[in-house]
Amino acid sequence: MNDYPPEYDQENLDNTYLAEAFPDADSPAELYRQVYKWTSCGAYLSVRINYFETLPPDESGYDADVERSKWVHCGELHKLGTWKDLDQKGVLITAILVGSIVEGVDHGTDDIELEIDQLDEEPEAFNKRFYAAIDEVEAQALSIWNDTHGCDTCAEHWAEDAGITTQHLLNTWDSVPIWKECPDCEGHGEVF
Repeated sequence: MNDYPPEYDQENLDNTYLAEAFPDADSPAELYRQVYKWTSCGAYLSVRINYFETLPPDESGYDADVERSKWVHCGELHKLGTWKDLDQKGVLITAILVGSIVEGVDHGTDDIELEIDQLDEEPEAFNKRFYAAIDEVEAQALSIWNDTHGCDTCAEHWAEDAGITTQHLLNTWDSVPIWKECPDCEGHGEVF
């Protein structure tokens, strides 16, 4: 994006980039709220922050500023404040992670981590990459749901289709897939 070495920009990075990428969200917490509310799977969101911590003086008598990085997850995002608050505190978001649990099973979707590259990617392009990741999470969550949340009638159908008893199916299969033509659950499955 610039005609000079990118390392010259490192000190000028801030969260304005994310404010531009997500103009309808004034903070990481608001972005999470929107993602959770508007996805059918209730996707989660975490952010990786980089910040400096001042360590107490050592034997030389000088303080030391050490760069730190940590993940902040869903329910803790409100503590970060707005994009502008983060900038005022000297905290930079360097990655966003999205994924989803699937109720009733021991596993969820893959966690998709999106590195933020302010120097080589425009905010609009990051926004598109972010929502493509959200679409992938939704697709994975739906696939897991469809593979695991069949009702009793779905189980009877699959047992008959496999030529086994329903009890044998329940004893040997890890889960019951949804039968899309099920007259009872109408192909939506059931919540455990």
